[in-house]
Amino acid sequence: MSQIRIANKQDEPHIRALAKDALASISKEMDLDGSDADLKNLEWNYFGRDGIFLVLEIDGKIAGYAGAAKQSEETIEIKRLFAKPDTGQGMENLLEMLLDFARKMDYRLVECAQAAAELTPSNLLFSKKFQEQDGRLISRI
Repeated sequence: MSQIRIANKQDEPHIRALAKDALASISKEMDLDGSDADLKNLEWNYFGRDGIFLVLEIDGKIAGYAGAAKQSEETIEIKRLFAKPDTGQGMENLLEMLLDFARKMDYRLVECAQAAAELTPSNLLFSKKFQEQDGRLISRI
């Protein structure tokens, strides 16, 4: 059985382990003191910044995650998006939930950060109306 739910403090070690594996799959290392510091305190870095962090749970184990935080009054940035390859529509469902959250919070633009875009199939982003604009991936919602 699978479900997507809001992440909590107890999920953080599992999310970091999954993120470490995801980064290794593209020959990158996790840097919790630098580019990956947002994974140390999800409450502050996402919920505390008018954002959201979700986990995809399959049979009680975290198999994916998605996080977005406010960038400006009209823009939310997807900072994290990953699902294990064997999750079927997991990544698409996570992305759709982020976009739904953005609409409900009255954001007008969704930007996909490079860290998220590197782990997300470009055809999935383009199917959700993301377009390259000045070197950034942006969707108007």
